[in-house]
Amino acid sequence: MSLKRIKPQPSLAQIVAEQIREAIMTGTLPLGENISEDRLVTQFGVSRSPIRDAMAMLSNEGLVVVRPKRGSFVFETSLEDISQICDYRQLLEGQAVRAALRFAPEEYLSDMKQILVEMDAAMAAGQHQAYSLLDNDFHRVAFDRCGNSYLRDAYARVSGRISALRSNVTAPYSERRAESLVEHHKIYGHLCDRSMDLFDAALEVHIQRTKQVYSAALAEGHLG
Repeated sequence: MSLKRIKPQPSLAQIVAEQIREAIMTGTLPLGENISEDRLVTQFGVSRSPIRDAMAMLSNEGLVVVRPKRGSFVFETSLEDISQICDYRQLLEGQAVRAALRFAPEEYLSDMKQILVEMDAAMAAGQHQAYSLLDNDFHRVAFDRCGNSYLRDAYARVSGRISALRSNVTAPYSERRAESLVEHHKIYGHLCDRSMDLFDAALEVHIQRTKQVYSAALAEGHLG
């Protein structure tokens, strides 16, 4: 008799955490937003226990700040915090891309090409949230294909915050989205040509732009 292995099912806390995580990453729950426990209990139809467990998970990921006697809030940021995340991300992604090109070059570039096709379509259709999620995929695929679990784990520590910053800081500006798409195509083209110096320069411009946009928004009074 042949038996199939049973896949473990996610707990209620994991299901709740996944939905809240996506809401934070896409900007549906903006930075600093109070996450009402009462509202989540009503929305999900579960008890407070899995809600609190989910908040603990998201707190460990740096997406949620739990304040005693005040509640849970989406994390907030600063120019210094963004600067450090951008620098960290640039170092990690540069290494992950090089590892992916060594470990699985055809699969990696094929994945990037398909994501770019979908990004083009999302942009043309004005599907901004879908575009933002695809933007996440475009950068994460290097870590998926790098063959190095330590690099993947290092990126996982900040990937949610990176996605949330993208949705809250840069995505609201339509001109930035168009500029972003051009930059993604350039990055892909440089990798196809194995022009690593040009890739490094393009990646730096692309990542560090977040600091520039955030700084400009602060100066104009749109944030903080």
